[in-house]
Amino acid sequence: MKIAKMMACALLVLLAACNFPSPGLQSPTPTDSPTSLPPQASATIPLLTSSPTSPSEPTEPEEAILILEPGPGSRLTSPVHVAGIADPTFEQTLIVRIVLDDGSELTIHPLTIAADIGQRGPFAGDIHFSVDGERHALIQVYDQSARDGGIVHLASVGVILLLEGPEEIVSVDPHPEAIVIDQPEFGATVSGGIAHVEGFGLASFEGTLIIEVHDAEGNIVGLQPIIVKAPDWGFPGPFSADVPYEVAAEGPGRIVVIDPLPVFDGLGHISSVEITLAP
Repeated sequence: MKIAKMMACALLVLLAACNFPSPGLQSPTPTDSPTSLPPQASATIPLLTSSPTSPSEPTEPEEAILILEPGPGSRLTSPVHVAGIADPTFEQTLIVRIVLDDGSELTIHPLTIAADIGQRGPFAGDIHFSVDGERHALIQVYDQSARDGGIVHLASVGVILLLEGPEEIVSVDPHPEAIVIDQPEFGATVSGGIAHVEGFGLASFEGTLIIEVHDAEGNIVGLQPIIVKAPDWGFPGPFSADVPYEVAAEGPGRIVVIDPLPVFDGLGHISSVEITLAP
């Protein structure tokens, strides 16, 4: 799994650009942390599964991994019922991961899309967890590459986990894909040491997205933070960048666009497109 590598590279670039203190990488064992998030984290959570629209916003495809339950801000006890609809994945498998506000991984569990191979369909599962008290957390659902183990697509939702007490389940309406990559197209050949990337998306933290170029083994061979040209904070907008990269030989590759967060494990949303990458 390349989560740690992707997270570390993305966060270091973003945090350096924004002068934000790095949360660092955490061990999988949960540790004590404050029961309230810093102001920037609290402001980020509602954006994780909602894409506000503006009059000029183009029509976008449906979210590739649409988390319908629980919604952002839900208060949950164990087990949490995670449900939604997703595009087809390798062997119709998804991964559900719960990350606490200090970046530690609380639990990780596979789910299956209830549809024929190659078809979009529903997914659902009851995920057990254990916390000592009230904790802010991020529920991530993602598709993992069979080729290199990297994340192909990831959606997330900010919630509050409880040891006990009444639950509050926030409802979610279907919404468009949070990050759409228009260029390069799927299967295109990118060459010349520069990857031109264009798209439309929502950036949760200071309007910033991170573009990565991955080689056949999933190594990051190019990386660049960009600012989304949105009409206002909390709105999606277009983005474009020419990202330098280096590879020695032609082979499979992937353009990855990340919506980074300054808390949790740094991954709010990920979209990607498979390409052929040449020198």
